[in-house]
Amino acid sequence: MRWFLGMGLLAISVASPASAQETYPNFVIGARLQTQFYAFDNDNQSRTGSTSNFYIRRARIQFNGKLRENISLVIQPSFEGGRATGVRLRDAYMDIRATPAAAKTSFTFRMGAEKKPFNRYELSSSNNLPSLERNAGRGLLPVASNNLFEVGGYLATDLGTSLILGHQFDPSRRFVMQLGVYNGQGESLNDANGAKSVGLRATLDVTKDLGFGASVFSHEGVVAITGAQIDSSLRNNAFGLEAQWGRIGSEGLFLIADYMRGQAFSATKAIMSGVSLVGAYHVRTPKSKAFFAVEPVLRIDFADPDTDLSNNASTLFTAGVNVYLTARAQLRLVFESQNPELPGAPTISGLRSGWTMHF
Repeated sequence: MRWFLGMGLLAISVASPASAQETYPNFVIGARLQTQFYAFDNDNQSRTGSTSNFYIRRARIQFNGKLRENISLVIQPSFEGGRATGVRLRDAYMDIRATPAAAKTSFTFRMGAEKKPFNRYELSSSNNLPSLERNAGRGLLPVASNNLFEVGGYLATDLGTSLILGHQFDPSRRFVMQLGVYNGQGESLNDANGAKSVGLRATLDVTKDLGFGASVFSHEGVVAITGAQIDSSLRNNAFGLEAQWGRIGSEGLFLIADYMRGQAFSATKAIMSGVSLVGAYHVRTPKSKAFFAVEPVLRIDFADPDTDLSNNASTLFTAGVNVYLTARAQLRLVFESQNPELPGAPTISGLRSGWTMHF
């Protein structure tokens, strides 16, 4: 904490008021705090955790620095509660841009810890997620689409390097392609073998509001086969398709859709699939009102851990409202229902609420 306080003072002393010419080095410090409460009627033997709970969902400080026009870094530690490991290191990477800032086409080399280039909603900032969660969330069974594909090794933070090619058609339309090579072990972990995971993602803004993307990922790792035997070179593969309308937190309609299909990270390499649809409608209130905006939200998530088996999929339904106290502070309340296909398996339903703030 002394280090972060020191860096905060440094940021104040180094950063200058907005001017026509940027000076280097310069630093910006931001933070986000998100608290949650849930209450679910999950009393069956397969439930994980308490049926109701207050907890810190995210507590993060983000440090952005630019040493020169083309050299930058990001460091983001995380202080979420309820974890035995304590502080986590989320994003921690350095960027070197090989092209001028004014060029329409950019080429950037990145190394460090970053989210793997797969799934649009996963890569959307957690500062302002309309549905509160990308996956099933604490209190529900971890069988939503993002849960399955994170266990499969395709999502979340990993250590590695990536090349990012971008082209700006106009101020509102951009093409980006990212090729990344990673350890494949996950957040802050050393590699367990000599192989590497590889991912490729491309996105295109067709209009100011409409964007599409596609990604492929080849994950590797060490898995048990039978008894003491292991496979140190297992490789499982997946692809994803994505689309988006609008921008999170902007006025009007926002829609985001992700489809994923791939092999599980197991000796059997079962084929799993997932579809996630999130929609919100952001309505700004007059400046004289106490609230900045009101935003109804709806999410439907369908996840199948093994497409060759019947009655093993699960559907998650979320509906609620986000009340914006300011553009950076929201109160959220949603109803959630998790419905397994397995005959006789109970539906889990209840309420989830959260305060989310960032600067």
